[in-house]
Amino acid sequence: MKRRYVLAALSVALLAAAPRSAWGAQCSSACAVGKRTCMAEARTAFSSCRATCRTSSSPGQCRTSCLADVAAARKACRSDLTECRTSCPPPSPCTEACGQQMASCMRGVQTTGKSCGQDCLDQGRSAAAACRQATDPASCLGAAASQLAMCLKGCASGVHDGAADCAAMLRACIAACPGGSPSGAFLD
Repeated sequence: MKRRYVLAALSVALLAAAPRSAWGAQCSSACAVGKRTCMAEARTAFSSCRATCRTSSSPGQCRTSCLADVAAARKACRSDLTECRTSCPPPSPCTEACGQQMASCMRGVQTTGKSCGQDCLDQGRSAAAACRQATDPASCLGAAASQLAMCLKGCASGVHDGAADCAAMLRACIAACPGGSPSGAFLD
């Protein structure tokens, strides 16, 4: 359900500047962008999970669990795409203004998430390079993998929480619009 909030919110944000005649096509496209964002979150969580498996006592079982989790997340993304496409709000100047606020909020979340992920990868590379000089390189690499996993998990959590905050802001904005959706029904 949380992914659906993000997908619907993202669709409104991307549609803020769309001409009214193209609203339906633009909404569908915005939902597809939301799906790609959802899939990227699933990939980041999968990378974090795989890095955790490197230090697991049963790495094979851990990887199987990671694969099952990412498959479920991808299925949810596809399902949410379908729901998003049927949930676009009617266009109005107010909802368009809300969408512009949402777009600005999501740009900040995306920029922060990309920077966080890159910082994690850079730190992971540095830690792995330092392991060449360690007295126990295998243990050092295991610790570096764990640190990378935790870092990526933190990034994924930050993006998820930021997107949820943006979606909450959008719901409140649209609920305040004349003729808006007071219950946020199209975001459920």
